[in-house]
Amino acid sequence: MSGARTKLSLMAGLAISVSLTGCSSPPLHLYTLEGPATTVPAASGPLASTAPVLEISRVSLPDYLDSQDLLTRDGSALQRSPNGRWAERLSNGITDLITVRLSAARPDMFVTEQAPTGSLSMSRLRITITRLDIPTSGQATLDANWTYISGDDHVPTRTDRTHVTSSITDNGTDEKVVQTTNDLINQLSKMIASSLPQ
Repeated sequence: MSGARTKLSLMAGLAISVSLTGCSSPPLHLYTLEGPATTVPAASGPLASTAPVLEISRVSLPDYLDSQDLLTRDGSALQRSPNGRWAERLSNGITDLITVRLSAARPDMFVTEQAPTGSLSMSRLRITITRLDIPTSGQATLDANWTYISGDDHVPTRTDRTHVTSSITDNGTDEKVVQTTNDLINQLSKMIASSLPQ
């Protein structure tokens, strides 16, 4: 009797563990946009005391995009990835990436998200992304505008805008969504860098 009970207990335990294994979901993957740790060597050394400071405000995005969800568009419907997320709010990741790209493009400036205390000739950059659509396949688009506000009262405020595209394939896999977002933000960064006064 004792042997039959032990055998029954072992079989029940095995059945429970097999059923629990079958119910587990795929692991959650966290993604970041390209950043300074992976693509651009960090600048080091002192800046000239006359180096202009450019403070970048956090990028503004439509509310439905400014989260940690990886989203793709299918017509008028948005699809959230079941097991992929941004490691931070998308607006923070985009701001960080643009800051890194502008720092690399303009080593003569101190580009930062938090201007140092006492900066006298500080310029500001405000960026608004009005559209960031990544379909499951086809053409991804980004529409944005930005305003450069000079720290010099004699330099007029300048506002620019752009529309950039990138192709996405592989049915909108999480990795492809991240790669496409990187491409769109890198294109935007180049447009902004070329518009800044010399």
